[in-house]
Amino acid sequence: MMEPIGYLLWGLGFGIALSAPVGPINIIVLRRALFGKASDGFFIGLGGAFGDAFYAALAAFGLNAIFDMIEEHEMSLKIVGGIIMLVFAYRIWKAHPHIDRTPKQGGVKRGMFGSLVLTLTNPGVFLGFVGLYTLAGLGSLGNAESWWLNMNAIMLTSGVFLGAAAWWAILVVMAQKFREKINDKLLVKINHVSAAVIGLFALVTLGSVLLP
Repeated sequence: MMEPIGYLLWGLGFGIALSAPVGPINIIVLRRALFGKASDGFFIGLGGAFGDAFYAALAAFGLNAIFDMIEEHEMSLKIVGGIIMLVFAYRIWKAHPHIDRTPKQGGVKRGMFGSLVLTLTNPGVFLGFVGLYTLAGLGSLGNAESWWLNMNAIMLTSGVFLGAAAWWAILVVMAQKFREKINDKLLVKINHVSAAVIGLFALVTLGSVLLP
């Protein structure tokens, strides 16, 4: 039987694996780290880490009833998530940051909540953890009555949160290293590229619901 520390390490790997692919939260965190404080970017990413941990727990504990509810409202969640991403894209596109001043940005708590909502409105995160657990042969740990197996599920979920948090720390440190090489024109280009990518995610999300 795998020791709890083994499940913690699995979780660390899963948390990094599902956070690292470029998505809207990665872009938002990267912009905040470049244009503001690295710590602000990290805490905004941490909101997404809490969302990842929530879905990781659902998958680990085998809460099928909650999953059925999420699946039942999947279209609504995708629409909400798509609209939120479009709003982010519009605000980023309209912003014109300068190297000699920090662009206006929402508070850290607001950004952290936004990244949490973006994660929770993406049921695909849950399915991602289910797929990873299945591929790793971990199964649904919460279905067993054994306290030991439940502890394994807790360690797995904790590892996911720590892995995701580690990724956001790595991302903001990388952003800080390139911060001094940025000029005004590059800032505007980064804004437009960021807005375009986030907008594309939003359109794909909404298109998957609205188009037959």
